[in-house]
Amino acid sequence: MDTILYPIMWVIAWIMYGIHEGLVALGMDSGAGPAWVFAILGLTVVVRLCILPLYNKQIKASRNMQALQPEMMKIQRKYKGKRDQISMQRQQEELQALYKKHDASPFASCLPLIIQMPVLFALYRVLIAFPSLATGSWSRDTLGPITKQIAQHFENSTVFGAPLSASFTSAPHLPGYSATTIRVVAGVLVLIMIFTMYWTQRQLMKKNMPEIDPSEGKNPAQQMQKVMLYGFPLLYLFSGVAFPIGVLVYWCAGNLWNMGQQSWFIRNNPTPGSKAYKEREARLAAKRKRAGLTEEEAQELDEREAQGGQRYQPMGKERAKKAGIEQPAAEPANDEPVRGKDGLTDEERARKRYERRQAERARRKQNKNKKNRKHN
Repeated sequence: MDTILYPIMWVIAWIMYGIHEGLVALGMDSGAGPAWVFAILGLTVVVRLCILPLYNKQIKASRNMQALQPEMMKIQRKYKGKRDQISMQRQQEELQALYKKHDASPFASCLPLIIQMPVLFALYRVLIAFPSLATGSWSRDTLGPITKQIAQHFENSTVFGAPLSASFTSAPHLPGYSATTIRVVAGVLVLIMIFTMYWTQRQLMKKNMPEIDPSEGKNPAQQMQKVMLYGFPLLYLFSGVAFPIGVLVYWCAGNLWNMGQQSWFIRNNPTPGSKAYKEREARLAAKRKRAGLTEEEAQELDEREAQGGQRYQPMGKERAKKAGIEQPAAEPANDEPVRGKDGLTDEERARKRYERRQAERARRKQNKNKKNRKHN
């Protein structure tokens, strides 16, 4: 196992060592101490930032899959009870065509988890290797920058009295440390993992799932979320006791990061038709109302944005007056376009703004290409 994971273990060791040395440069102790705990937290941040593009793809794919649930259920009802090979093949073809049309994939949401699993296993093997490195009995003399002396420093670093390489099950076999303390710290970290995972899945299920009429049948996405809601915490409960304290620290920090990151996405980029989406629409409507837009102007803005056109924001009477634009209450009887003091209609004004922005984007792109050519 170590032979396969060694390249990832080597990278993890260097990242932890680099973060540790940075903390030492800021004034923390260079030997055993909290700097190694913060090194694990720093490793969490580095890994999460590296997979952030994948996480964005996961969120997009998840939103697309959730938005497709009504259409998927229609296809499933269409072939309900048909178990012959031709019907099942046609059902899969229609589902695949639906995924392709809306750029969705049922497996894309698993990418960040799949990417993280080798990192998690490698971190586990790194922490397991520290005791052997500290005694000089490991298969190699060093692990990247981790020498025998550094491994000993890590071994003596603790979280509330529990060594980073200790686990709930190994607590009685570590002389010099309290088995009760180790088990309490490990148990608390496992409980934090369970709570954060449960809360994250519950928020996703309760606030970011599109509402579907119960008469249309069970929503497969909601059923899957329910399995994950209770399945993953249960998995943590049984597997967490076997992981070292250092891995539990990494896992808890990652879950807390996920919880905050997902809360931000649910609030600002919710799935259409979900509870969070309706709450966001209500916030935007209140914001437009405070900006002085009438109900008709806000509706016009919504229609323009829904059509994917130029995002032209209508002006309220007070803003129009300050901008020197006249907005009569009604259109003239002869259907003449309404023009402001600048002699332009709303459409012409929006078009000029659009052309100006396009020109600015073109200039920025041209300047960026020039800079790239200079560097090359």
